[in-house]
Amino acid sequence: MRTLVLSLFLAGSFSAAFAQIPDQPPADSLAKRQTRFNIYPVAYYTPETQFAFGTKIIHVRKPKGSYDTDRPSTFSPTLVYTTRKQILTAFTTDIWRKHNRLHFQGVVEYNDYPYFFFGVGNDTPEEAKEAYTSRTLNVSAQLERRIFDMVYLGARYEFKYETLPKVAPEGQLARQEILGSEGFTASGVGPMLLIDSRNNIFTPSRGHYHQLSVVYFPKFLSSETNFSRYKFDLRKYFSGIGPGVLAVQGMATFTHGDTPFQFLSPIGGVNVMRGLLEGRFRDEDALVAQVDYRFPLFWKIGGAVFGGAGQVNQRLDKSRFSDFHTAGGGGLRYKLNNEGMVVRGDVAFSQEGMYLYFAFSEAF
Repeated sequence: MRTLVLSLFLAGSFSAAFAQIPDQPPADSLAKRQTRFNIYPVAYYTPETQFAFGTKIIHVRKPKGSYDTDRPSTFSPTLVYTTRKQILTAFTTDIWRKHNRLHFQGVVEYNDYPYFFFGVGNDTPEEAKEAYTSRTLNVSAQLERRIFDMVYLGARYEFKYETLPKVAPEGQLARQEILGSEGFTASGVGPMLLIDSRNNIFTPSRGHYHQLSVVYFPKFLSSETNFSRYKFDLRKYFSGIGPGVLAVQGMATFTHGDTPFQFLSPIGGVNVMRGLLEGRFRDEDALVAQVDYRFPLFWKIGGAVFGGAGQVNQRLDKSRFSDFHTAGGGGLRYKLNNEGMVVRGDVAFSQEGMYLYFAFSEAF
């Protein structure tokens, strides 16, 4: 099954890559150095954090000699404190160089964050919910180089150190029935393939974005167990359908080996299956399809409606159509700058109830 999915992904991706060849910028389109520095207040409410307050700094820049088609680089630190006395910090970078031929992404996070755990499987009941607090240091780095017009080849590294200082008494995590319930250290590396023809990296209106990554977490790299994770992320953007943009995403995630629950394939959260709590369902494999329709309203304000379906399973060949969870909703977007960065507020519904979300950037 995984071999078939990989073959279809590669065939479709390379076909799309060679079917569209972007125009080369003229030599006289070189620009002066561009730089922008913005500070934004952060205030939101989620079921996990309750009320949260903080600040986010966004630094956007293009070096001297850039083409108009060159993608901007961003540097962004974030600090958030919640009414549950939790801390969320992050520093992210997204760097484009050599006229989009070289791309680097990096993230460093330290979070003291509340979650809910329901167990493993696609049918875990609501009454199985147990709260826990995670203290986590996350580091990731991803470097890609363009090898064809829209095809990038590179590698990804991930590190996670997590402790669970608070768990629900008598719950599955307290009984240490689940791998990772005592905390976990993971360190992994692997190859990745990216095919990217988006006309804008923040709010694309046409093009596609396809990513395949394989990350191995072996003991010799300081992981506590040997496991691996395979991820397919396929996206397509269509303009000309009414006043807005139709965004479609299909995503499949597989794990293999002695995988801690923190790395099992999840659905639910601010980006994947809005309308379900973050990580509401998790298992070795996950399959998700999402659709957004994003449209302008007035001034810098836009709107969106969205829907999704997803399920998790021990193996995808055990999946059934009737097992898909569904969710959907709508929201507003505010355009932050000329590069297209947005802040969004969404309200989403599912069989689990109604949830509110606040985030910088679109879900996909």
